Amino acid sequence: MSHKKHSGAESDRPKSDSEILQEQMQDSLHEYRRNNHSLFLSSLAAGLEIGFSLFLMAAFYSHFSAENDQRTMYMLMALSYPIGFMLVIIGRSDLFTEHTTLAILPVLSGRQKIPGLMRVWALIYSGNMLGALLFSILFVQFVDMTDRLDGGVFAYYAKKLLGDNISGQFVGAIFAGWLMGLLGWMVASSAETISRMAVIALITFVIGLGGLAHCIAGAVGIFCALLSESSGISYVNGLLFLIVATIGNTIGGSIFVGFVKYSYVATGHD
Repeated sequence: MSHKKHSGAESDRPKSDSEILQEQMQDSLHEYRRNNHSLFLSSLAAGLEIGFSLFLMAAFYSHFSAENDQRTMYMLMALSYPIGFMLVIIGRSDLFTEHTTLAILPVLSGRQKIPGLMRVWALIYSGNMLGALLFSILFVQFVDMTDRLDGGVFAYYAKKLLGDNISGQFVGAIFAGWLMGLLGWMVASSAETISRMAVIALITFVIGLGGLAHCIAGAVGIFCALLSESSGISYVNGLLFLIVATIGNTIGGSIFVGFVKYSYVATGHD
């Protein structure tokens, strides 16, 4: 009996920074060892699944926008944001903004080289983007076929995504990448699925509420807006948003989380 209590107490004990780093390192090395086909398909799945955040936003917009003011609608949109991330992260698909932090750890430790990092990032990013595009094509067609959803959500959401100037989008993207890197760190420190879901919901809600640019979730909104006839956004503005968001997310995840966390944990300053 005492042994069981002791084991339970050990499992409930928070992981140390070194334990989290080791777990993150092993997860990342696993991705490096995967073949291109497997890694790309997992990333494709993530790009498809994250689109359900916009699906929920569309449902809220369609059913409640007429009865609520702008502030209430903005809150509903932010509350919708986490669902796609939950499907991706709990479902163990590969999302680029997680791997801006994860994939750089073996490079910092000398276990992998820059070309290997570029391969992992390229496969995950391209898979995510293709998945986001495929979801967008299907979703825009579905909205045209049903009376339950209002296609005006595409213009509404695109306006939110492009509301800041380039500098604002870039800094916001750095914060989003930073938060996504911390999300991966915190998920690794959580032992239970419910705890992980709570962490994902909290951090991605902050990203959504803050209007921070996320290159993959934002890609679904941009692609849907470009495919929708009434959105009014240009291809140039859409492409520029994706470029700025991608660079900012990469800097936020790899430098502010990957490099910093590795630097102080690996040198023994827990």
